Amino acid sequence: MNDIDFDKYSEQSIHFFSRHVPALLAKALALVGSKPTLIDIGCGDGHLIWALSDTGHIPPGSRVFGVDISPIRLRRMSALTGFQGIMAEGHQVPALRDGSVDIAISTMVIEHVPDDLGHICELARLIQPGGLLYLSTVIRKPGAWYFRKAPDGRRVLDSTHLREYPSADAVIKLVEAGGFVVKEQCLTRLIFPIAHPLVRWIHARRPIKDVQRIFLKSSNAWLEAFALPIPRYRSIEILAQRVNNDSVQGQQNSRTGYQG
Repeated sequence: MNDIDFDKYSEQSIHFFSRHVPALLAKALALVGSKPTLIDIGCGDGHLIWALSDTGHIPPGSRVFGVDISPIRLRRMSALTGFQGIMAEGHQVPALRDGSVDIAISTMVIEHVPDDLGHICELARLIQPGGLLYLSTVIRKPGAWYFRKAPDGRRVLDSTHLREYPSADAVIKLVEAGGFVVKEQCLTRLIFPIAHPLVRWIHARRPIKDVQRIFLKSSNAWLEAFALPIPRYRSIEILAQRVNNDSVQGQQNSRTGYQG
């Protein structure tokens, strides 16, 4: 994370809830067995866990954990979803043992962590052989532009981004270097929902009750339709499978040889 006031960022940059579940993630969940253990690493306020639960994508009897470095976000996640939170960084989750996870979710997280390959290797440690990883991140194509700036002056999609990947191949290479085989990928155009920053601005000055669910109300849902495409930015979604233990150990031992 960049040199910003992280507590202030977590307090102000609230996540709005939606019932949308990415098709590739829904497919991954349909492939896991009964009563799986699922983690959402970098879960934020729990908006995706909530969507999965509300739409019936989490099988009965599943063990679900939200992992985040922000106690503010974890409190929101537990309050809004009822699931257990674990405070940890993306490259080290000591509360969970090796191979204890059936499916891991990492949505728009890897661009924030200092060690992106370390993040992937930790997911490989947690996921059992044959288990699944659903990962998404940002692709910044040549000529991309956004109004936000990082502390060092770079134009970025989010001021907390430490990197934005130049291509889908760069992300796939990273995931496979960490101990996975990429099974499917999906590239989509990123859009800017105009209502989100406006609601955050109003809420910061005059708190709105149950603000994170504001767009779930049918009377407000139309507001999210107002969105603009972000020039030359894309989102990549990846469905990957964890390879065997020997392969993961070999990848982790050779991490210093990876050139991101």
